[in-house]
Amino acid sequence: MNLIKRTSFALTMALAVILPMASQAAESTAPKQYQSCIQACQECVVACESCATACLNEPEVKSMVACIKLCSDCADTCSLSAQFMARDSAHTDMVCSTCAKICQACADECAKHKMDHCQKCAEVCQKCADECKKMTK
Repeated sequence: MNLIKRTSFALTMALAVILPMASQAAESTAPKQYQSCIQACQECVVACESCATACLNEPEVKSMVACIKLCSDCADTCSLSAQFMARDSAHTDMVCSTCAKICQACADECAKHKMDHCQKCAEVCQKCADECKKMTK
């Protein structure tokens, strides 16, 4: 396994362990109106990071470039959105609006691929897009 794959795998595993604990903490301290969206965003970070890593291990990596890039964008945006919601930022609606669009794009891209990791990611991204849309109303 090359260094990039090992590093990506280690990061994914760390996120899988840490984010559920962070999710529990967020549920207890974040403003109530954001709790389900924060949880959806955190789950989306893990799904997207895992999907991007799995895509890097596919035999035809070049055909997965768009998926990998969108998963990375989505994970970063979801993480940022969760941070804005946790601090009850005045700009939460703007960030969540962007997050919803990126999650939707990621869901659409992942849904095009037959691999289980992409299908799971598409499902989680769609749920997150829906939750983020609720924050912008």
